[in-house]
This record gives sequence, C-alpha cells and structure tokens, in this order.
Amino acid sequence: MPAGSGSVNPVIPAAWEAMVIVAVAFIAALFIGALISIARSRNHTPAGAALWVLAVAALPVLGPVLWFLTGRTPSRPGRPGSP
Repeated sequence: MPAGSGSVNPVIPAAWEAMVIVAVAFIAALFIGALISIARSRNHTPAGAALWVLAVAALPVLGPVLWFLTGRTPSRPGRPGSP
C-alpha cells in the first residue's frame, strides 16, 4: 500500500460504510433490548423465557422483532409497573 493512502476503501463508498454501521448498531440495540425485556418479563415461565432467549439468539434480527410484536403482553391493571 502506498504511503499516505490512508484506510479509505476504494470499492465501497463511505456512505455505504456509514449505513452499515448504523444498521449494525440498530440491530445490536434491538437484540440487547429484547434480551433485557425478556429477562424483566413476569408473564412467562422460566422455560418460556428460555425459549424466547433461544429464539432471539438463533434469529438475531427476526427474533427480537417477533418478541416485541408477539411475546410481550401488556401489563394488567393493578400489577406493579402499570399506570
């Protein structure tokens, strides 16, 4: 590599690299958020929570989306944490 050329990738534009970084950060945040939400959930048995953790780990993008759409149940009135 010639001196002074830096670390710029000549094949992939910088905008694409930035979009990939943002997408990976979003997916990582979704993954971690789903794991925290599963751990805090009181609506599932330990076995059910373990199955959700396995689903989220096996499907790193689809698993968290499924958890947030179907796995979470709204808290009932009178339970701690409900308004």
